[in-house]
Amino acid sequence: MKASINLSIVIPCYNESGNIPLILERFTEVISNKQDVEVILVNNGSTDGSALVFDRELGKLNDDRFRVVNVEKNQGYGYGILAGLKEAKGEVLAWTHADMQTDPKDVLIAFEKYAEFSDPYVFVKGRRKKRDWIPAFFTWGMQVIASTALKVSLVDIGAQPKLFSRKFYQDFIKTNAPYDFSLDLYAQYWAKKKGRIVEIPVYFTKRLHGEAKGGGSIKTRFKVTNRTIKYIFHLKKELAGQAS
Repeated sequence: MKASINLSIVIPCYNESGNIPLILERFTEVISNKQDVEVILVNNGSTDGSALVFDRELGKLNDDRFRVVNVEKNQGYGYGILAGLKEAKGEVLAWTHADMQTDPKDVLIAFEKYAEFSDPYVFVKGRRKKRDWIPAFFTWGMQVIASTALKVSLVDIGAQPKLFSRKFYQDFIKTNAPYDFSLDLYAQYWAKKKGRIVEIPVYFTKRLHGEAKGGGSIKTRFKVTNRTIKYIFHLKKELAGQAS
């Protein structure tokens, strides 16, 4: 009899063919012999042959705790995560990045921290430490703008992992969530507004394969930042409309 799933980990993968073997290797080590954990890898409209790599590597792994959700056409980082969450079976849900710049073990640490509370609206997230000053500056600027506009204190919005209950997902994320990188902001806003945010420290290493999708070059950082700022004020307007 297959064990019930307590934790579902969603990993959106867009053009991460070089990283897929590493993702599977590290998460296999992290979840070890835990039968109540599933890892959902979202092939988020990749165009780099990721589908073939998934088939090959999962065939070699032969572990039904790992599965792939295929998104035919990329519609954004957030869309990929939402597609994975929709298929998740766990009572506790999480997402993290495919770049392997933070330790996959962080998700299990977040899960252990979550278990210390009985509140279904506890939201556990990473807090990045010892970062280079340029990405840290962009993060600081974003959190100042978001916190001021939305009137809640939001810190290190893009940090991974994010972990929360199925109830939190159903009440705040399942509908109306944005399809792009603003999903991190959206989830954290509701966690701060309606729940309780608990942080764990996470540390960055260099990406070994592929390129950063949301914060590699300065140009990319400005592009993502600009898009997120637009969403902040869209959300502010939407919330004001709900309140009136």
